[in-house]
Amino acid sequence: MNEKIIIGSDKIFLFHNKRCSKSREVKKYLDDKNILYGVVDYLNVLPEERFLKSVLLKLENNFQEIIRINEKIYKNLNDNEKRHTFENIMNLVTKYPVLMQRPIVAIERNKKIIQSIICRPTELIKSMFN
Repeated sequence: MNEKIIIGSDKIFLFHNKRCSKSREVKKYLDDKNILYGVVDYLNVLPEERFLKSVLLKLENNFQEIIRINEKIYKNLNDNEKRHTFENIMNLVTKYPVLMQRPIVAIERNKKIIQSIICRPTELIKSMFN
């Protein structure tokens, strides 16, 4: 079975920032398509490290794209902190959730993330559900 086919038992997660227009666009897309999903309010409640790690490991985008390099916090980091290794990126998004790119949509099947994508541009959401 192709993992990208959505089945009824799959869980969809949206890493959402209500202040972000791209995030609101993806949320509207999911709502308009009547796709049930859980909102991950990562700015206020950071997800469990294991869950976050599995989402990042299954990114269809390059995982280095997860960091918002134009944020003031990022610009003020030293060069060592800016290294784009997986471990360092995990540390950055855990310590500074605002640095995490959004929106991210993840699909969980049998308690495992099978696919995730940073929806930038927002049209990338269609690759998951069309």
